[in-house]
Amino acid sequence: MIIDRNLPRAAALLLGAAFAVTLAGSASAEVPPDVRATAEKLYQDAYVLALEGHHARACEMYEESDRLDPANGTKLELARCYEATARPASAWALYVAVAEADKATGKNRAREAEARARADALDAELPRLVLMVPASVADRKGLTITRDGVAVGEALWGTPMPVDLGKHTIRAIRPDKQAWESVVNVSRNGETVTVPIPAPAAWAPRVREVPRGRDERRGMSPPPPLVLSLGGVALAGFTVGGVTGGLAFAKWEEVKEMAPRQCSAPAGLSGCTQAVADKGAEASRFAGASTAGFVVGGAALAAGAIVWLTSGSGKRPAAGRIEILPVAEPASVGGVVRGAF
Repeated sequence: MIIDRNLPRAAALLLGAAFAVTLAGSASAEVPPDVRATAEKLYQDAYVLALEGHHARACEMYEESDRLDPANGTKLELARCYEATARPASAWALYVAVAEADKATGKNRAREAEARARADALDAELPRLVLMVPASVADRKGLTITRDGVAVGEALWGTPMPVDLGKHTIRAIRPDKQAWESVVNVSRNGETVTVPIPAPAAWAPRVREVPRGRDERRGMSPPPPLVLSLGGVALAGFTVGGVTGGLAFAKWEEVKEMAPRQCSAPAGLSGCTQAVADKGAEASRFAGASTAGFVVGGAALAAGAIVWLTSGSGKRPAAGRIEILPVAEPASVGGVVRGAF
């Protein structure tokens, strides 16, 4: 909760007190011991990371610790972490929340004072963003303005809003889908960046709404996961077929070279020595594996084409998983295809 400093003091105090009571109620909810233990371990690890200067990771762990077991002490450390990672507005909001919650409970006056002092110190140098909306835009009913995807209500138009440092995306869109967007960079504390939203005449033409998952360049859905899997099987099958086919051809050439010397009838490959027979059997195994590879590849290619062509209605086929496992035995060479659909 961010309390706008432009609010009357009485209203701000009432809002802060209400928020503090909410925090106190949330904190008092029963948390299972193992969850509390996890939250405590996250807190301790985050504290060490922060001391070592790894603030980005520490912030993530503080956030998760506070989600599991909300605590003012965790929020205070998280606020410090936000300060160290160029998020002064987020830090200020947490400092205010901690101070108000501790004031409501009266249990930790020292922490309340520290949080209040940090909030006051940050308040004077908070970077702010002002959205200036001209009358030609504001008069349009149904106008929606967002900052980083969060709606900015009309009451905030023209009001300096505390923001974190970095880039912020401002977007305005009308009911007819005509839209305007701009990315602004807030680079230093104390800076106030004003963003004037131009008159509709300068906006982009009607936004073309593209269904999620559609490929705008080709106008068709991208291949479903099952199609990609089948394509991989087809490629693997053809690769196995080509490689083993080449090996079979090489082995048969060796048989032909040995036959005149080691076979009584070279033309029919009869009356041959055991060496020729073994070489011929090896060539046959590779030839069989090559045939199987091409059959699997062709079947997978055909199946993939059917799935892709029949999935155009928008229903996404169930994800599939296919594996090719090579098999090499004394009497055979080949592979096993298995999968789930």
